[in-house]
Amino acid sequence: MGIFNNQIIKENLTIRKAVIEDAPFVARCVLEAIGFENITDEILARQTAFSRREDVLYSWRHALMAEYEGETVGCIIAYEGRRYSWLRSITFPIIKEMCGADFSGQRDETGPGEYYLDSLYVVPKYRNYGIGTKLMLSGIANTRTLRIPRVGLIVSTEKPDAQKLYRSLGFAEKECFIAFNEPFIKMTMELEQPPMLEVCAASLASARTAAKAGATRIELCQHLDLGGLTPDREVILTCVRELPLQTFVLIRPRGGDFCYSDEEFRTILDDICFCRDNGVPGVVVGFLNPDGDIDVEKSLIAVEAAGTMPITFHRAFDRCRDWRKGLEEIIRCGYSRILTSGQQPTAMQGIETLKQIQKQADGRIAILAGSGVNSENAAEIIRQAGVSEVHGSCKIAGYESDECEIAKTLEAIRKEGDVYTYNGVKGQK
Repeated sequence: MGIFNNQIIKENLTIRKAVIEDAPFVARCVLEAIGFENITDEILARQTAFSRREDVLYSWRHALMAEYEGETVGCIIAYEGRRYSWLRSITFPIIKEMCGADFSGQRDETGPGEYYLDSLYVVPKYRNYGIGTKLMLSGIANTRTLRIPRVGLIVSTEKPDAQKLYRSLGFAEKECFIAFNEPFIKMTMELEQPPMLEVCAASLASARTAAKAGATRIELCQHLDLGGLTPDREVILTCVRELPLQTFVLIRPRGGDFCYSDEEFRTILDDICFCRDNGVPGVVVGFLNPDGDIDVEKSLIAVEAAGTMPITFHRAFDRCRDWRKGLEEIIRCGYSRILTSGQQPTAMQGIETLKQIQKQADGRIAILAGSGVNSENAAEIIRQAGVSEVHGSCKIAGYESDECEIAKTLEAIRKEGDVYTYNGVKGQK
């Protein structure tokens, strides 16, 4: 292939999320990436069965596929570090059973606050045409979409060309360590997190208003008079399929406290699975025990049910009796973010606690400041609390979001975002 054909490949290459039918290709990606020799049909079949699972590191669920003229030509396995410990606890024992390799003593490759690019593979005849680079860039783009502050990978010390490529993309060497019994270099890229607004949309009409006003994400719910409940499924599907924004769905079967019966919890899990299976970008839940502690068991089960969907722990956190302990438990469970007013009625009143929460979180989980957020105070909350995300219904009267108020809040946030400059350093022009 000449330069002309190389350009044709770049222009006609498409990147898509994997489906379960891609498991054989994902399996080969893993085997090739680790340098497995003599890949027999039996070995590939076993690895394919492994990749068909949803609860392992090398699942098809974590893969992006590259296609050229209908042919799959490459793959990258990438996932959120917040799920790494859980995925590893399932994956490594299976690997030991499959081939006898014991990696149980190995340090974690990634963790909360990082999107991890694990394994990259391009079909041999399509190598050196920029396909691997485009897959890498797609992984980085996913990191930005998910608003994760860091993207990471490891690369063998014996692959200087790969190290050079990653540096050219913006990765920097962080440290050296042993992984899979070989020396690797950990490389990371820090990503700027410009301020954003999540609109609390209590109806389809409010969701459409938010989209029209230019919002990029909503928390979809109903019955704000009860603190917000799970919206109707038809409304969920309409938002996901028709509106050009991210729809995070509140999963809450009733008002009142956050201590749920077994039957209520089954309803919650059913709603989470419905969202997961219908392409919903994210869900919002929260669980407490009667004593005011985080219900870790239910919280973890909900995260597992969500799979690869980002999952927010809502303002049940503000009723937690020990937020410092609760924060660590929520992070360990694998949540993406916490919606909180700093344990006060409004985010402005909770500014000092929000600062402390943001400091303790230290980039491991996003802190979404909400309650009483409007066009007059959104920028101040971002500036004082140090958060990059705020949440508000932007309503003027009643429970419906107002287009002008959303637009004014977005503009205030945009102006606050202008203080972000090179490398995301805040406070300089």
